[in-house]
Amino acid sequence: MIKVITFDLVGALLGENDTYLTENEDKIERLFGKNKNDEDLIEASIKLTNLSRTEVIKSIKEIIFKIYDVKVDVGKIKDKYKDVKLFVASNHFSSIREFLNENYGDVFDDVIISSDINAYKPDKKFYDILIERADVKPSEILFLDDRLENVEAARKCEIKSEQVKGYNVLEIIDKYMGDKNERDNL
Repeated sequence: MIKVITFDLVGALLGENDTYLTENEDKIERLFGKNKNDEDLIEASIKLTNLSRTEVIKSIKEIIFKIYDVKVDVGKIKDKYKDVKLFVASNHFSSIREFLNENYGDVFDDVIISSDINAYKPDKKFYDILIERADVKPSEILFLDDRLENVEAARKCEIKSEQVKGYNVLEIIDKYMGDKNERDNL
């Protein structure tokens, strides 16, 4: 029985907009995913752009709000599966929390961000932390990610895991939770 549904962000819940970024924003955005924590991203961005620390932090937040777009209404999933906890587990920076709060409110029971725990998917340490924070058996967690390598790594930790293709999270959840006929009502 699934007790925790865990979502990756970009590619599973969020899409990326094709939007104009300034030269410095483009340089900073290209560093996303290449640093293990916020401090590494900030320092690399300062060196690359010659912006101040304050300007870099402001730019990171602005970039997140410019490039991401909500693709899945998680609130409806929460309403349908009231007894299931919803988690985010993403390779990202802590600034994504502001975006999540603004766009999803308090729908998530926990948000695990790689920069906060200094571990990246597909590293085992990331999944160990997810299991510990979920406080359930690994087989009671459903993990949804658009990257196959992350899905396979979660499976090695005995977490039920599926690759998201085209934001099909509702279909996947229904496959594991049942109630397939009600999916169209979400």
